[in-house]
Amino acid sequence: MEPKAYIFDIQGLSVHDGPGCRTLVFMQGCTLNCNWCSNPEGINHSPILLYNILKCRLDGNCVKDCNFGAIEIKNEQLLINRNFCNDCFEHSCLNNCYTKALSVSAKEMTVGELMKTINRDRQFWGLDGGITLSGGEPLLQIDFAEELLKQCYDSYIHTAIETCGNLPWKHFERVMPFLDWIFYDLKNPDTLLHKKKTGSGNELILSNAAKLSKEFSGRLIIRVPVIPGFNNSDEILEKYINFFRENNISEVNLLPLHHLGREKYKLLEREDTMDIDNIPTQNEMKQVSEAFINSGIKSYTGSYTPF
Repeated sequence: MEPKAYIFDIQGLSVHDGPGCRTLVFMQGCTLNCNWCSNPEGINHSPILLYNILKCRLDGNCVKDCNFGAIEIKNEQLLINRNFCNDCFEHSCLNNCYTKALSVSAKEMTVGELMKTINRDRQFWGLDGGITLSGGEPLLQIDFAEELLKQCYDSYIHTAIETCGNLPWKHFERVMPFLDWIFYDLKNPDTLLHKKKTGSGNELILSNAAKLSKEFSGRLIIRVPVIPGFNNSDEILEKYINFFRENNISEVNLLPLHHLGREKYKLLEREDTMDIDNIPTQNEMKQVSEAFINSGIKSYTGSYTPF
């Protein structure tokens, strides 16, 4: 059977994640739970219910249609018991939600269906464009990712992924032959700090990055989200630089923390725990960049990078 995957967004004409103009595919599910995530709807491994309170008319249709009794109206408020709906695949509550106040984060697609979109976009990429798989974590749905990347590679389409690296090494072995570039997120080289803010240690992430630096024949670009008070101290930067040197990694892409996904947390009825004022200043970004440059590591700041 043709592999299928849950896709929560497809962006055409993207210029931030690889050379040229690209089609950016966001795949559902992640192995981390970063508290600054700008795509929180993509963390859950299965599609998740989104609720836009501004569109809701409280007509009660969803209450009647839900087969699990997970929705009720109380004190003129729609209440959702997400202990039930987060693992629901029926989504019958959407059947008669005429204002689209309720929606689902992702839809299921086959490789063939996504290839039709990619081939449609291809004429707009220019000479250097291609596709980039992001997420979530694109390699979590590995059967789909492998087949899609293979078909793209065989069609002379430039391929890239953005990965958090928190996966078994065998996942990388399956896709490396069909990849040109890998953007590899390294949130923090300190294990305890990494676990505190992402829900997972970084041992596997560091191990995979080290292996990729030796075995991946394409371009490996480490991405660091610069988060004041979390990973921009002199001590942490020294750990970053030592890791780069030990593994002959020669370039880094520094991404300043932003809060562009803040409104999505409301749709999930989750609290955004990040301080909205906690963004790196230009001076802080410069200090981090100079630490890498002074250590002989090329440093690119922001999404508009000279790739």
